[in-house]
Amino acid sequence: MDIQGLKQYVESLIKRGASAAEISRKCGISDAAMSQFRSGKYGAREDSISEKIASALNYYENTWKIVDTVTSYQQIRTAFNVAKRNRKWICISSRSGSGKTQPLVDLYNLSMDNSVVYLKCRKWTARKFLTKLAVCLGEAVTRYMDNDDLLELVVAHFNRMADKNPVLILDDAGKLSHSAICTFIPLYDDTIHRLGVLVAGTETLERNIKRHVGRIEGYDEVDSRFGRNYISLLGATKKDTYAMCAANGITDREAQAYIWGKLDKQLKQPVEGKNSKQVYFCDDLREIAVMIENELIHQQLQNGEIV
Repeated sequence: MDIQGLKQYVESLIKRGASAAEISRKCGISDAAMSQFRSGKYGAREDSISEKIASALNYYENTWKIVDTVTSYQQIRTAFNVAKRNRKWICISSRSGSGKTQPLVDLYNLSMDNSVVYLKCRKWTARKFLTKLAVCLGEAVTRYMDNDDLLELVVAHFNRMADKNPVLILDDAGKLSHSAICTFIPLYDDTIHRLGVLVAGTETLERNIKRHVGRIEGYDEVDSRFGRNYISLLGATKKDTYAMCAANGITDREAQAYIWGKLDKQLKQPVEGKNSKQVYFCDDLREIAVMIENELIHQQLQNGEIV
């Protein structure tokens, strides 16, 4: 466990607006324990509390340093704020590597109360999905509950939170089964105007929903609940790429220019309107990360840090 990296991430969350008390609550530890951890005074048990904090914050060793000015991040933040303020269902369907998960986790970690719920989906059936969601909400689940019981548990939880404008973030939702996707219909209906939902997946999420409309029961209703509209992330501009390089250890301008020059780029129109200017974007942020990591390794070899 990179304990120092974890501490830096906690400090960055606090610097950007999260409260230490809220982070403690999410991690299931006391304010005093968090204070001791941040100051390096937790002692011999630091490893165990680090694992607990890292798990709660979805932090992994060598976590990429997030730059919240990157265009894709700003798109996700805007979608999140719209979902929260207007209690709206929004779907982000964008290619793998376009930078969805880290901003979603970051926005969850920055939330100042328990009104934001994050769940990373897998290949789950309806029952598995509803069970995982109920457990994520802290509800008690028994093996005697059927899908309707689980749905009622989830709906009641969110409806009790309505005054906080709750937001449910479902990441990697394209992996869910047909039956799980169709649970969106009653979840929407029974929490309407009380819950905002931000669903994210690869470009196949939109493609599959559109393809199944009229073929598989329920998909037309799901498509309708997203307003038949899906957000595709633009990626990173030259300025964004330079900022990502600097944040993650590549400060030399020539090295930054080399990385930008090697990336696959596309001209895109960031603002709708026939007179708006087109800008070059790299829509694969994972490719940017790999190139930065490779450049860091190259520098380590040159400096004799690796033999």
